[in-house]
Amino acid sequence: MINGKIILSSFLFSLLIGCAGSVQERNVEAPPAMNPDAVVNYNGLKHRLAISKFEDKTGYGSNLFGALDDLGSQASDILASHLIKTGEFVIVERENLASLEKENNLQGKSSKFAGVSALIFGAVTEFGTKTEWEDHGVSKTKVQTAHAKVTIRLVNPETGVAFYSEFGEANAKNETTQTLGFGGKATYDATLTDKALNGAITKLISNVLLNLRALPWKTAVLDIQDNQIIIGAGKGSGLKVGDVLEVQRPGKTVENPTTGAMMTLPGTTIAKIQVSSMFGKSIMEEGAVCSVISSSGTIQKYDDVIMEGQQ
Repeated sequence: MINGKIILSSFLFSLLIGCAGSVQERNVEAPPAMNPDAVVNYNGLKHRLAISKFEDKTGYGSNLFGALDDLGSQASDILASHLIKTGEFVIVERENLASLEKENNLQGKSSKFAGVSALIFGAVTEFGTKTEWEDHGVSKTKVQTAHAKVTIRLVNPETGVAFYSEFGEANAKNETTQTLGFGGKATYDATLTDKALNGAITKLISNVLLNLRALPWKTAVLDIQDNQIIIGAGKGSGLKVGDVLEVQRPGKTVENPTTGAMMTLPGTTIAKIQVSSMFGKSIMEEGAVCSVISSSGTIQKYDDVIMEGQQ
């Protein structure tokens, strides 16, 4: 009888050891708030957006010796990836964009940023991790959680006024099961950082897209050569040979005495032009050559160019 108990105990112990030979691990990610395939084969005109490197206001990714984990850079890269996947935007990324004032000074002086529909600023305002244990008797589950909160502002590059602000937050989890003290010895899962940031941005991306899509598409006159108008958009921006565009002289930028905010008055249409050819080896170097159909004024460099009939 005693031998039978010993044999049974040995069998159960061997069974448990066998079960502990492999680590059971699974990731739990925040569910997406939008369908990533919602826009397929987009054929319209593409807005040009300038994305700043996001601020990291958490202090999580740095110590006395400098940055260890650049949360701001990770967040801006993730946002750019989401926007690029829609096929609707040309992304101009500005590393170390010092301030909105500096960006405004560039408008009208550098063709690289002329015709930008919106500047995107953001910050990682919250980030933290924690580890918890769930006891199940013969086994325990180690739960690692990362929490992130990201804010985004859309800014009019001509006035410096933010016209939309949004925040999103999410958790990402990793669960590791340990049986009789075996398994589950892994340190913090570094991929949870990306997953939490991505979850937070996914939560807000739908509303950001709605506001960006509502913006009027525009580019800018880069040069005038032999009565040909050179503009800062081409095939990669969705233009086609034969498209008719309007050239607008931007309205004055004035201060609203009621709110103290700067605002741009409506522009004046001074010409209609038609795309005759396009050039450029990449989307950041492309342009189009246009001929003048009609004109009521002198076209100048950095005048706005919009699609005909666009309000």
